[in-house]
Amino acid sequence: MSFDWTTFVLECINFLVLVWILKRFFYRPVLQVLDARQQRIRDETARAAQLQAEADELKRQYESRLSDWNRERAQALETLEQELQKQRSEGLETLRKTLAEEAAKARARDAALVAAREADLVRQASGEAYRHAALMLQRLATPDLTLGIAKVFREDLPVLPDKDRDALRKAGLALGAHPVAEIASAHPLDEDTRAGLVTALSALADCSLQAQFQVVPELIAGLRVVLGESVLHANLCDELDFFKRALPHA
Repeated sequence: MSFDWTTFVLECINFLVLVWILKRFFYRPVLQVLDARQQRIRDETARAAQLQAEADELKRQYESRLSDWNRERAQALETLEQELQKQRSEGLETLRKTLAEEAAKARARDAALVAAREADLVRQASGEAYRHAALMLQRLATPDLTLGIAKVFREDLPVLPDKDRDALRKAGLALGAHPVAEIASAHPLDEDTRAGLVTALSALADCSLQAQFQVVPELIAGLRVVLGESVLHANLCDELDFFKRALPHA
């Protein structure tokens, strides 16, 4: 078999032409497609890496926020517990004070009731004593006792306190030129006793007095002298009334 150089050369030329055609019309588009695909892969890889980074950042933020929320919740629970404890303590203190105040009020009410009851008993006892004393004095009261009281009253007039003497003088002056003294007695007075009373009262009032006498059995024993706005007491009724007003009452 002989080797044909012409055929060989033509085959080589055909091969080169085929390689040029393939490179011109086939390999370049294929390479471009492959390059584009690789570029897309790189872009998608970069995008995936970015998304992963964003996901990691979100995860970190979430974990950080979850940690902060847990810490805030713990602080809130602690604060709430402290507030509840404070309110519980304040409530107990308020309750204690309220109970103490109510107990004090109850004691005060009880003491007031006891005092009122004691005062009522004292008043009743004093009233009974007053009535018994009044009845006894009424039984003991006689005209001689009234005359005796009038005598003592006349003897005590010169030694009356200065304020009583001044009040009697002013009362006499206020009645004008003819002052009249009203003298009430539990029993009738004799003329000497009447004259002695008028003389003693005139000397004390520093003026000439006239007298109007009347019998008032309610005085029990003794007498009462009224000169204008000045009143002198020397009788058992007024003395009993004085002690009755002085008695303790609720």
